[in-house]
Amino acid sequence: MAAGGTASVRPRLQKLQACVGSVGAVSETGTCDSCGDVQVEVARVHRAYVTPEAWDTEEKVEVLDEVEHWCFPCRTSYPHEALE
Repeated sequence: MAAGGTASVRPRLQKLQACVGSVGAVSETGTCDSCGDVQVEVARVHRAYVTPEAWDTEEKVEVLDEVEHWCFPCRTSYPHEALE
């Protein structure tokens, strides 16, 4: 299997799937960096981009290093890595 193939992506994808739907620790009140809602409780996360496997594309997970602040609806709807 090529470097970065499906076998190396699976553990990270499973970790992200566990985060979708999780509430996470709320750290402060502010503006959500994902949807732009203001004066909401937000938690610190790393945004993740997931490309599902297809006939012509390998499965890929890219987690950004930048720390963002996301509201509850965004944390329950989109893949991310929660920060404690």
